[in-house]
Amino acid sequence: MWAVSGEAGITCHSSACSRSIVNALPVFLNDMAHRRTLWTLYSTNFLNAIGMWFFLPLLPIFLGRKGSSAALVGAVFAAGLLASALVRYPAGWLADRIGTRAVMLGAMLATAVLFLAYLLPLPAAAYVGVRFLQGAAQGGYWPAANGLLADVTPREERGRAFGYMQSTNMAGMLIGPGIGGFIALFNLGIVFGVSAALALLTMAALGTLPNVHARSAAEVPSHPIRIARLLAPLILMSAGTAYMIGTFDTIWPLYLTYRGGSTLAVGLSFVAFALPAMLLSGYAGSLADRLGPRRLIVSATLCSAFFSALYPFVASVPWLIGLGLLEGAVSIAGLPAVMAEVSRLSGAGQLSRTQGVYQSVQTVVQIAGALLGGALFTLSPTFAFLAIVAVCLLSAGTAFVPRTGLARRVSETR
Repeated sequence: MWAVSGEAGITCHSSACSRSIVNALPVFLNDMAHRRTLWTLYSTNFLNAIGMWFFLPLLPIFLGRKGSSAALVGAVFAAGLLASALVRYPAGWLADRIGTRAVMLGAMLATAVLFLAYLLPLPAAAYVGVRFLQGAAQGGYWPAANGLLADVTPREERGRAFGYMQSTNMAGMLIGPGIGGFIALFNLGIVFGVSAALALLTMAALGTLPNVHARSAAEVPSHPIRIARLLAPLILMSAGTAYMIGTFDTIWPLYLTYRGGSTLAVGLSFVAFALPAMLLSGYAGSLADRLGPRRLIVSATLCSAFFSALYPFVASVPWLIGLGLLEGAVSIAGLPAVMAEVSRLSGAGQLSRTQGVYQSVQTVVQIAGALLGGALFTLSPTFAFLAIVAVCLLSAGTAFVPRTGLARRVSETR
């Protein structure tokens, strides 16, 4: 295509060059469309994360002011997780059938409406139902979002892509709790109105997403039980992190206030956890693309066990916030690796439903963490933290159980 002449230097043979440009143009335009989809998805996920983290750390405090016990707080969180677990596979199936944008838009509309329900004068027990419906709305969003992310990303780059997706979640955690905690010092009800407005803004951004329709499946859809068996090594290795998340969502705000922290301190603790996770998640995903998922998953799970063993013996709120800063740098580094590997194991045309199966199982583990963590916290905060340690150690240990066939290929270190 290119020729070298003595005086003119490098010149292009016009016909060959034109053909090359014509052939490369569709690839270039397709790549640009995929990148636009990817970065729009990151932006919408960021807005959604701000809205959720604006209110979620303060929900236990809100419920406590309504007269709820720690056990009822755990039940409220568990209701949201249960609904999320139940809806994720159907939502993934629907996204594979009709496209991801419609599913995500519906999820955001329901989320906005249900934020406003917290402003109604309801008895404390009624919030179990409100959180159940809101958990279903958010649960429907994630299989579609992750399926779209995998669809527009090359297989060998998905760890990095899911790392950036996690970074947007952490950025929302970084911004939301601090501002929400400050506003809650004056009026806790405003938090729910702002979160509803952010959900509507997320809908507007989702409406701009191009190229979101699902492709036709080239294979017979797999049964969810079959998909779960395929994903079993990943499910077991990451169960410790899921249990930790479920427990911490329930007990961490309660534990900080138990140690004398204010709502502002609760918000700052989430900021401290989110900052290093936001900065390092993309790097962790890229590292997983090169090394394979097992090393990162096991290391992150063991770090969660280590920090959970420390927290019950630390009474200083500033120290608790500082330890959270360190934990955020290492404890969830394995999540992008897991999500990328789940996407690589998906059958043709089944990206969203495979994500839905994995997320449903992990959400069930989070439910166990929320319920057991809330109940154990009622007895003693130490018991709740030590339960996290035990589950994380068992989860990490499954990575070293000998496996054969496909299971070995899934969990092997590349």
